[in-house]
Amino acid sequence: MHHGSGLRDEDLMRHLADLVARSYEGAASWPDRLAVFHRAVELLDPVVRAVFAEANTTFLENTGEITRRSTEQDDGSVGEHWELSWPRQRAAISRHGGPVPPVQVIAWFRRSFNHAHLRGSTAGDWPLQVVDTDDAERQLPIVRAIVEAELHQRIYEGRYPVMPVAVRKYGLPPG
Repeated sequence: MHHGSGLRDEDLMRHLADLVARSYEGAASWPDRLAVFHRAVELLDPVVRAVFAEANTTFLENTGEITRRSTEQDDGSVGEHWELSWPRQRAAISRHGGPVPPVQVIAWFRRSFNHAHLRGSTAGDWPLQVVDTDDAERQLPIVRAIVEAELHQRIYEGRYPVMPVAVRKYGLPPG
């Protein structure tokens, strides 16, 4: 039996070290910390796209479309949004009457924060400690967890017919 913590301790330890040093992976100024963020986003891009491709094949019957967009707020906070959308999701009406949003993986860096984070639209925040490809690949289980939570939320919001695989396997609900 493995007696380790089972946690992805490197990310959290580096996150703590950042807080103590008031830096982000060694970068102290905002422009330098932003450069760390932008490098992390580029390194993470293939990981997020690979997980989206898995979800697209498994659940969306290859009807999904992957997009990526950058956001910036007035205070300088930045975000990178990877989105997986598909026709059934775009056509669905949520149980609250509005649209059903795409599945999202979000890297975000609030200007008032020391360092950046990784999240979904509904899931919690994980440390974004990525400076090389090994770091990016270590995020795979987190990105998978985010995408699973996002898919589950879309099923809740749009009910099961939002998922093409469910329609193929179980049909549409009566009436």
